[in-house]
Amino acid sequence: MPYRLPQDTGDFTGRSSSVAELAGALTPARSMPVAAVGGMGGIGKTALAVHVAHILRQRFRGGRLYVNLRGMAGRPAEPYAVLGGLLRALGRRDIPYAAEERAALYRSELAGRHVLVLLDDARCPAQVGPLLPGAPGSAVLVTSRTTMAGLPGARQVDLDVLEPDEAMALLASAAGAERVATERGAALDLVAACGFLPLAIRGAGGWLTARPDQGIGVLARRLACGRVEELPAAAACFRPGYDLLGREEARAFRLLALADGPGFSTGAAAATLGLRRRHADELLQTLTDLSLLECLAPDRYRFHDLLRLFALSRAGRQGERACALRGLLDHYLAIARDAARVLGAVHAGDGRTRGGSRVDTPETARTWLFVEQDAILTAVERAAEEPGGPLVQAAELLLTVAQLLDREWRSGRLRGAALAVRAAACRRDDALSRATADRTLGVLRVAPAVRESRRTDPPG
Repeated sequence: MPYRLPQDTGDFTGRSSSVAELAGALTPARSMPVAAVGGMGGIGKTALAVHVAHILRQRFRGGRLYVNLRGMAGRPAEPYAVLGGLLRALGRRDIPYAAEERAALYRSELAGRHVLVLLDDARCPAQVGPLLPGAPGSAVLVTSRTTMAGLPGARQVDLDVLEPDEAMALLASAAGAERVATERGAALDLVAACGFLPLAIRGAGGWLTARPDQGIGVLARRLACGRVEELPAAAACFRPGYDLLGREEARAFRLLALADGPGFSTGAAAATLGLRRRHADELLQTLTDLSLLECLAPDRYRFHDLLRLFALSRAGRQGERACALRGLLDHYLAIARDAARVLGAVHAGDGRTRGGSRVDTPETARTWLFVEQDAILTAVERAAEEPGGPLVQAAELLLTVAQLLDREWRSGRLRGAALAVRAAACRRDDALSRATADRTLGVLRVAPAVRESRRTDPPG
């Protein structure tokens, strides 16, 4: 009986629903089930698949095979070579030379057996197809950062990050339960800074174990400040996927991190990249298929926190970043002016969005403001932080939306963004942006009184 599985993860934590779903998908004996585990790098696809394969040892008494297909490597494993290795694992020594004969012999060897084949880190369905059994009884479990939608009959299980309690349990296992219990607040901050990503949490546990005199909060603060290099395992996990991107996709991955607050729209992405909407949509789809972006809803995307930090660490030349931010702020400013005009704001500015912004009623204006408020403030803050960032647009955007504070906006963070723009304008001796930021701060001082008077004025 061939047995080629890696050792089960000793601190495997959580994932009970995914374990149950995969076990159920692979159990039917009258068919040839295929299940695929998808998700970004470091999210625990391999750990889950190996864990499930160990759990199902009684179901697959004919053997359990494992192959690393090296999908994220520069040269993925060729099905021809993989078939030779699988045939040798099944006891064959007379390996045919022709690829078709190898595939046929492989299917013949699996017929009548109950074997689980775990294909780890697949590049695409085309790499997996020749490695599928041909008869009921055996099953295939695939892990991949790309979707296996093109694989006939495959059950796709996409992993999300850990739940907070699961993340805390994993950190306790990696760094010591007593230490985590003693610094529980800092530990919660740390797993959040790790984005609840298993690989990052294990890396954080290793960092803490190697530094027993350091408080957990030290690492949490470093990660919160964007120092992803503190977790080299996470960066090493992200790098292969990034290195496989074409020039245009890599540029999009780097620059879209500048636009990402809680998420961004296709229109914002197109403006950031300086592309037509259709072209930007194609790039977004490619990055999503590679698990480098997450699609939150139709027309809305976001980065995982650590992937965003990784992308920002490769965000390109200063001039390229400033140009991307200028395009993004111009996009938001044009729509914000339409919203202010529709809502009757005093300072609505000049100009309209090209082709119409679809913000033409009070309802659509308020909805747009509610959805985009955090993304707008993130873009403004980045413009203030970035050397050579577009301060004029940032200051004008804040002034335009500040008048809508009593309807939708968070005054505390908006004031902080205005102060950041003002400080950057002082550093750069930019009188226009400083004056606009001062006007915004004046509007914010008046807004609470205006809001209170609206609440107390008698109706009619």
